[in-house]
Amino acid sequence: MKSIKWLLFHEPAELFIRTAEHFQEEVSKRTGESWNFEILMLDDYERLYCNGNACDPIEELRTGRVQMSQLYTQSLAFSNVTDFMALGLPFLFRDHDHASRVFDGEVGEELLAQLTDKLNIKGLSFTYSGGYKVMASDTPIRSLDDFKSLKYRTQRSGIFAEIFKTLGATPATYEDANLCQTTLPRYHADVKSTQRWCTDTGHSMYLTSILMNDDMWNSFDDDTRTHFKAAAKTCAQAERIQSVADANEIATDSTLQNSRGIDEIIHLSQEDQRAFEKALTPIINKWKPYFTPGLVDRIQAA
Repeated sequence: MKSIKWLLFHEPAELFIRTAEHFQEEVSKRTGESWNFEILMLDDYERLYCNGNACDPIEELRTGRVQMSQLYTQSLAFSNVTDFMALGLPFLFRDHDHASRVFDGEVGEELLAQLTDKLNIKGLSFTYSGGYKVMASDTPIRSLDDFKSLKYRTQRSGIFAEIFKTLGATPATYEDANLCQTTLPRYHADVKSTQRWCTDTGHSMYLTSILMNDDMWNSFDDDTRTHFKAAAKTCAQAERIQSVADANEIATDSTLQNSRGIDEIIHLSQEDQRAFEKALTPIINKWKPYFTPGLVDRIQAA
């Protein structure tokens, strides 16, 4: 039986366990072989394999100490794959069908190839972690003016910082911040207990990628690579659909909302939503020059 360590780095764990288990099923079904997936929470992995020390998941993948993981695309952007940062631009994707055309098409494959070129990690597919983002705050956001009284945690991402600043919020330490962005399925993992008001802004998507150690990938024959790639695509498509379904279920179920720390989901008026989009969309053109020429235009045109 062949073995793969799959490191779960992000919370909430149940979202990522679901993908890892589905991938194991798909690979075994397609290859006709039994694969043993050791799916490890970060704390367990560090305790069992790192003598209790903290680890960098990207470095664990690069060295082959783990063979697979599913990581936030912005984490990859901060590791020298700058074009991944473009995926966080506001109102870049018109809808989920548009996003799928990007992720499953030529542009998506070119982006994944950059992981091999710059990190020596094989990118297999793009996944969601809840789909479209919402804003979480400790006071209700019912109009654009309400952002001006809020503070966001100082951002490593220049795009995310610009989104908050454009809305009129001010940077602060984590302790003082009372505004953040997340998704409905991730709400309880990302927000403070005081941030009980959720504003449905849909300004960008929370994206992740299924990744593999490049040496393991290169050790596969062509058939095995085809099976693994097909499994990753199938799992990614299923996970994106399920993520959207999870968000829709939470949006319509007050019990689920309360269990995640949400007192109210607020929908901006049509006028305020249009103003919100009008304020943020210029960020796209401002940031285009920072990425591979034509990348953002190709994403928008897909």
